[in-house]
Amino acid sequence: MPAAGREFDPRKVNLSEALQPGVLCFRCNLCGEISLVPAEELGRELQSCSSCSSTSRERAIIRALSLGLFAEVLALPDFPLRRDLRGFGMSDSGRYAARLAEKLDYENTFYHKEPRVDVGVEVVPPHLIEKADFIISSEVFEHVLPPVARAFENVYKMLKPGGLFVLTVPYGLHPKTIEHFPDLHDFTLIERPGASPNLRNVTREGEVQEFDNVVMHIGDGATLEMRVFAEADLLQHLTIAGFEAIHVHRTPDFRHGVWWPEPCSLPITARKPA
Repeated sequence: MPAAGREFDPRKVNLSEALQPGVLCFRCNLCGEISLVPAEELGRELQSCSSCSSTSRERAIIRALSLGLFAEVLALPDFPLRRDLRGFGMSDSGRYAARLAEKLDYENTFYHKEPRVDVGVEVVPPHLIEKADFIISSEVFEHVLPPVARAFENVYKMLKPGGLFVLTVPYGLHPKTIEHFPDLHDFTLIERPGASPNLRNVTREGEVQEFDNVVMHIGDGATLEMRVFAEADLLQHLTIAGFEAIHVHRTPDFRHGVWWPEPCSLPITARKPA
């Protein structure tokens, strides 16, 4: 399979393996290298690039960003040098963050350390308002403290007119978002050896709530899952916040290894009106 933006070099690929049924030959759009992977190993979170260990989700983010910024599918090594495009990520993957910073005026931010951005704050700091041409938020919004609608509104405020929002979260096709702790206010995680922690919450009205075996996502530290989104609610949140051109990226891109079997948790892009 020819690789876009690069002459296909058969010396780098075992053709007998590449031609086996069920094996995908793709060019990773993060590092630009050719990889072979059995289709059953091409999951959303499975590391499937033999060179940089990128996942399908990470490659899907770069594909969505490329389409939104340049109106074409480019691998990250082929991005034009555009220091005029200012953007930031929220705890973005190190597999693409440094590479993005080489091409664009991009900065990776974090919730727990500097450079710090908390998308769930009540008031957006003035230095962040309408400063970004694009914002990437991958696997963050399921952890934001309620009300999550405020986080969508804050991203809208941070973007310049015409700015692009690239969003991924785990979500399903169920009718409504499942909020694990809708009345969360003053809470404490109670660690338990060999088991998931419990959560103790005191609501604004003073009611004490206890939750057993809460779900923690493992990444840069363990992070509490606040909700499981429904796709329809995600689209509604974006619409209410003011976004337009909202698009769920359902089309696979086998050329760059962007596919997973489940029909959900796909990247979503949205744009602030110009």
